[in-house]
Order: sequence, then C-alpha cells, then structure tokens
Amino acid sequence: MVGTRWRRSASTLVAVTAAVAVLAGCSTGTAEPAPSGNPDNGTQLTMWARNTSNNIAQTIVDQYNATHENQIDLTIIPNESIQQKVGAAAASGGLPDILASDVVYAPNYLKQGLFADMTDKVTSLPFYDDLGKAHIDAATLDDKIYGAPFIVDSSIILYNKSLFAQAGLDPESPPQNYAEILEDSRAIRQNIGGDVYGFYFGGNCPGCNAYTMFGNLAAAGEQPFTDDGATANIDTPALKETLDLYKQLWDEGLVAPSAQTEDGVNWNTLFNEGKIGILPRGTGNFANLKDATFDWGVAPLPAPDGSGTSAFIGGDIASITATSKHPDEAWNFIEWSLGDENQVDVVAKNGSLPSRIDLAENEYSAADPRLVTAIKGSETGYTPSTTVYGNAINNANGPWLKMIRDYIFENDASALEDGQKAIQDEIDEAQ
Repeated sequence: MVGTRWRRSASTLVAVTAAVAVLAGCSTGTAEPAPSGNPDNGTQLTMWARNTSNNIAQTIVDQYNATHENQIDLTIIPNESIQQKVGAAAASGGLPDILASDVVYAPNYLKQGLFADMTDKVTSLPFYDDLGKAHIDAATLDDKIYGAPFIVDSSIILYNKSLFAQAGLDPESPPQNYAEILEDSRAIRQNIGGDVYGFYFGGNCPGCNAYTMFGNLAAAGEQPFTDDGATANIDTPALKETLDLYKQLWDEGLVAPSAQTEDGVNWNTLFNEGKIGILPRGTGNFANLKDATFDWGVAPLPAPDGSGTSAFIGGDIASITATSKHPDEAWNFIEWSLGDENQVDVVAKNGSLPSRIDLAENEYSAADPRLVTAIKGSETGYTPSTTVYGNAINNANGPWLKMIRDYIFENDASALEDGQKAIQDEIDEAQ
C-alpha cells in the first residue's frame, strides 16, 4: 500500500486531464442548486473514495448509513486506477454524488470544473476556523471553496527513543533542527553500529521526499510553489540546506545503504524493526507501530535552523460533484462528517487524525500525546496546490526525484538549478 501511494504514474493524471476537459464547456462547477427541503430524506447517494490502509472512508460511511435516512453507496477504488476512473466518468457524465479525492490532485479537478461550489456551506460552519487550512486552501479556486477535509494525514519525524537512550542521548529530546538531526544520527551510528543507522529516507521515492521535505520548506517559509501554483520555488536556500543535510548523512554512512534504492515499498520497514534512529515519515505509520517492541516518539519537521515547524498535510477532501442531482443531501453527509460525532467517535476512536484543530485533545487522541502533536501540527501544515504535482513531483521519472538523486548521490552541484527549470517548464507547459 505504501509503495502504490508514493509511486503513482503520471500517465493516469494525463488521462484525467484529457477526459475531464470535455466538461469544460458544459459545467463550471460554480452553481449551487436551491435547497430541496429536508436533506435527510431517504435519498440514495453514491460516493467514490480511494482505498486507504485503515479503510476509514468505509467506516465513516457505515456510521452515517446507520444513523441517517439517507444511504450512501460507497465504492472503494484502488489508488492506481482512481484517476482514470474519474476521468472516464467525468467525460460520460457518470460521476458519483460525492467524490473523496487525494488532496494533491484536487487542483486538477477544480480546474476542470468537476465540483460544485461549497463556499457558503463551508464558511458558515461554526467550526470553520478550526478546519485544517491546508486542505481548505487546496480545495479553493478563485476564492471559492469546492471541498472540505475528509481524511487527514500529516508528515512528522518519528524517532526511536530506545536507540536514543542506548546511544547516550536524551530520549525525551528529539532533534529540533538540522544540526541536531546530524548530531543525533552520528551518535546512534557511532555508539551502536552494526545494522543500526541514525537516519533513513526513500532515496528513490519522489512522493516520500515531497511528503517530508515540503514540510521542512514550509517551516522555513519557502514553500515549493506559489499559492496560485503558477511558479516553482525550488531553488531556495531552505531546499539546498535540506539536500546538504541528506547528502552529509549519506556521505558519512549514517543512512542505511538501502535508502539509495528505496522506492517507498519498504520505507517504514527498518524503523519499525528498531534499526533506525530518525525517520521523517508521517502519521500513516502510527498503526504499524502499535505493537512496537521499542519506545518511539515524534517531533515536528523543522526549518533548517529550527526557527519554525510545519508538515505536509495529506489525505483526501470530500466534494459534491457538479453533476450531482442531490447536492443538499450530499452536503448533509459532508457536514455530518465534520461534526463531533464523526470526528471524535469514529475518526479519532479509529486512531486517525480529526480534521479539526479544536478536537486535538479529544478523549481518544488525548490517550496518545503523539497523536495530539500531529493534530496540532496540522494548524501550520502545508499542502502544495499545483496542477503539475503528478507529472513534476510524484512521478518516478520526473524532475523532482532526478534533482534529489543527482544532488545527493551524484554530487551534482547544478541539480537544484536544473530542477527549478525543469519543474517550471512542466508548469508552463500545463498552462
């Protein structure tokens, strides 16, 4: 599952763009139909969502169906095929009433007019200001909101407290800047050695590195794209410092050798086996550590100098499709999904992250301070908003991964400059 999430092919995104272009002339996604009376009236709704490791979408829909007159027929679609399915359905007028889509691909769907305008509905929610800003921003186009947070995950540093103690480090003091990441990694490798390493990353995984490094860049105030997604901001001091750190960790032998070919499939494996001290990863690995034989903790992703922290906020947004004949009934579900009943008694109880910052210390999440840290961290989180994310960033053959590999493993000093140009070329070509 991890591997398919982080190594999507760019060809599926191209297929979606071509197919949904058919809608451009017949639907702008901006009309908000008039209310139809009681929004919980026994309407049969359809919904699509991509598969996730803990199947939380199905759990949420099952609870809604058990407590409402409306009933949702949910179809779970494999990650690798959902974009093609959405594209084909958009072209034929066969989209469901509700679509839960990967937040990083939301800008593509917004641009093609697939979703109905939800601005008034979302902004009138009493807890609107507590919704994750990163998801709202990614679901916004021309000051109109077309989606709401549905499933949330967050990048974060995982560290092995047991290895910290064994290496003579304070297990309650995770690294808070790049200098400390380097120092702690050295201590673990030098004082323990063997098959234990200080650090690990997916050196052949484009999505893994975006998910983690983008958090560092946002913490430094140097987001990799402008807010409108029209300009790449890759060749920056913060990214150079980040790549310099990774290169030094690699050159000093503080990283397990398999990192050079790690494509995301085994991204978690060595850390979960207790052999890695520091792993920039995310909340998606929490469930795998439920029965860990070692003590572990979390820390926010820092700016190089530790002056700020941030996170890549991933997951999915829920939107009402522009072709739905039941927009008010569909909104009834989305509104309920953001309420306390679902956010606490379904999402948090399941061990997942609530979409609302005000619920960070709910009765379930509060039992694990690591979850609370992740939820609160989403307040300053970042989600890139660009239509070229698939081709330029998440593509195993794209310029983002090439830049990282050239800089770290090939000692190519011009990699950053070349990467900036190549990613900007992708953006310009897509305009």
